[in-house]
Amino acid sequence: MYSLDFNEPLVKGFSWEHPDLILTHEKVVEERCASLINYLESLKPYVIVPSILVCDKTNVIIDGHHRYFALKKLGFEKIPTIKLNYSNHRIITDLNEQPIKKEVVIQHAVNKNLLEPKSTFHHIVDVSSEPQPIILLSSLAKLEF
Repeated sequence: MYSLDFNEPLVKGFSWEHPDLILTHEKVVEERCASLINYLESLKPYVIVPSILVCDKTNVIIDGHHRYFALKKLGFEKIPTIKLNYSNHRIITDLNEQPIKKEVVIQHAVNKNLLEPKSTFHHIVDVSSEPQPIILLSSLAKLEF
């Protein structure tokens, strides 16, 4: 089992959000989204998915664009989200030497000027190891068709 080690409060809470209240900053790979939809439909009568990680102040998706679009296309009226303190220094947008700044991510979402798919790959920097994919902060949610 893996666990993250950090002292600051990163997770602000869980909530069910209407899809129209969630902002995206990236396009998705349509084939990947279609495959995810097919997979989720195969799990009927309910699905269990990692929650979408969003900024607690703006509702911009930090991680989970494909899950978000798949759930929206499947008609779910509430999307499971984990609210994160996106301004925290332990959250980074990518492992590249020159990652996209968080302010730019938010700006693209607010302006509806979507970045290309996988422009960001958010990670969490814990105090005891290398950066880890931020999806590890997600909780699992059960959705019923």
